[in-house]
Amino acid sequence: MINLTNFKVLSNLYICPTPIGNLQDISARVLDTLETVDVIYCEDTRRARKLIENFSISTPLKSYFVGNEKIKIAEIEKTLSEGKNVALISDAGTPLISDPGNDLIQHLIINNFNIISIPGPSSVLTALTLSGFELNEFQFLGFVPKVSKEKKVFIVKLLNSQMPSVCFTSPKRLLKDLLYFEKEGLDSEIVICRELTKKFETIYRGNINSIKNQISENLKGEITIVVGPSKNHKKIDLDIDSAVKILLDQKVPKREIAKSLSFVTAMSVNELYEKIKDF
Repeated sequence: MINLTNFKVLSNLYICPTPIGNLQDISARVLDTLETVDVIYCEDTRRARKLIENFSISTPLKSYFVGNEKIKIAEIEKTLSEGKNVALISDAGTPLISDPGNDLIQHLIINNFNIISIPGPSSVLTALTLSGFELNEFQFLGFVPKVSKEKKVFIVKLLNSQMPSVCFTSPKRLLKDLLYFEKEGLDSEIVICRELTKKFETIYRGNINSIKNQISENLKGEITIVVGPSKNHKKIDLDIDSAVKILLDQKVPKREIAKSLSFVTAMSVNELYEKIKDF
């Protein structure tokens, strides 16, 4: 049981989702929070300023992005220790989902600061509900990797998945990613969501062969892809040692490596962890 007396309850860090396109999707609770906290940390102060000015919010903005995370964690901790309240937002949607913030939240949890997450917009959940796939379970894979070795691990997860998978890519890379999926034998139904919640929202459905002919190389806008369960599910043989080395080079924790490889091999998470823990 958590001992609530250990929490620094004089201040809170609020995780605040912002609209992924349609400003009307912001909640009254988020607006009230952004207006009453002492400072808002955001990925891009220019984009965040447009948002808060639209709602006549004057709370100071400070940057928090991948390049300055380590420095800002100490700054945010100091602010909270002074009894001030802090909001964390991303450029769009729910923070921490393929966005900076995980290191911050882990640090604050370890140091017993109080964290409040407010529900709100998410392109992941919006795309899933539009997909038409069974949603009792799903996996989120983040951005489609650009590096070939990482892409190989990525496609194996798709080829072996018996649940829908959600991922992101850029409009400039979408067609290239689809052709790569096709080359690797992905036969799943796919739903591509472009510009979710915006005026020109577009949904493409079908297999890769039918969808690629609808996609322009000059396509613009935010892209979320939902890949249906594989039709030809089978475990794919991997050179586990090579896969582990690739992932370790990318600073992926060993326990997470074991979890990922368990999806694409016949080995359990514990078996894999025992195999790789001494690498």
